Amino acid sequence: ERHSRAILSFMSQTEAREEEKAFQQAARLEREELHRCVTLAASHFQSRLWDDAEGQAARDYIASRGVSPESARAFGLGYASASGTALAETLAREELLDAGDRAGVLRHPRAGDRHTDYFKRRVMLPFCSPEGQPLSFIGRDLPPHQRVKYQETRNSSIFIRNTTLFGLTHARDAIRSEGSAIVVEGGFDCMMLHQAGFPNSVGLIATTLSTARIDLLLAAGARELVIMLDPDLGGWRGIQQNSDLLLRYVPRTRVVQLPGKEDPDEFILRAGAGAMRRLLSEARPLTDYLLATALPQGRGASASERKKAIEELSPIFLRLQEGPARTALLEALASHSGLSGPELESLLRTQG
Repeated sequence: ERHSRAILSFMSQTEAREEEKAFQQAARLEREELHRCVTLAASHFQSRLWDDAEGQAARDYIASRGVSPESARAFGLGYASASGTALAETLAREELLDAGDRAGVLRHPRAGDRHTDYFKRRVMLPFCSPEGQPLSFIGRDLPPHQRVKYQETRNSSIFIRNTTLFGLTHARDAIRSEGSAIVVEGGFDCMMLHQAGFPNSVGLIATTLSTARIDLLLAAGARELVIMLDPDLGGWRGIQQNSDLLLRYVPRTRVVQLPGKEDPDEFILRAGAGAMRRLLSEARPLTDYLLATALPQGRGASASERKKAIEELSPIFLRLQEGPARTALLEALASHSGLSGPELESLLRTQG
């Protein structure tokens, strides 16, 4: 009986190993097919952009944003035509229609219909791996901008949105050389910074960092981050939301304050690379930026102004929990506001 149980146990373990092996092989084949599909889609979009007639409106828009043809080619920009079926026809020839559906670049057909393109009449920006392999896309609407500004694909087995950074392929060497990375919101911001002589720049295509994105930057050799989000409420909220991660994992983080309402690419177009270099040199440490933005009056603030500032900053303290980063931020806030540590802790508890 003991021998029979041993045989059954061995057979069960063998079957489990075979099932795991089959699962891993199926997952590998799925990833390979999606990589083939997205790579072909990237080539298709690029060919449409540089088509003399079809891509003219997209090229004009790219030029209006200040991006040169050389930069557009280097970053793999493309164009999704207005036809609605051009990419589907390209993928069909390679028997990749279902893969296009799973990768999010095609729309799944209704009964009796054909696959159609997910993107129409948009400038296409590719999300790539650090090594440069295309993984997915985001499409920018063309003038007169009557639709959603940006359209992007869903996550897939080869693409998870918050684990990629636009432009990292081109920025890695400069990041390692300088030990610093400039982080901006948009893809056009990123390309304009590269053109202006700041090749250590990457784009979030959003306002949110994540531990995965920070890990990518640290792996690329960044010991310092310079954050330059758009000068609007979304940019401020983005810095607030990212601050606990940055204070914990990249204490040497500085923040650039853009003047007026210009985004980084607009500022470069108007003021030039020299002015951008000066702005970058004036970037403030993250803690200083948080305190000056939430409580610009400092020790001269009224009780209501202090209360409002603590309401603004309390989510950061709550996410930091206990530890050196939280202690350092609390001490800085105490010095900036004129309140004692115990007073601040009491006020923060009322927020938590």
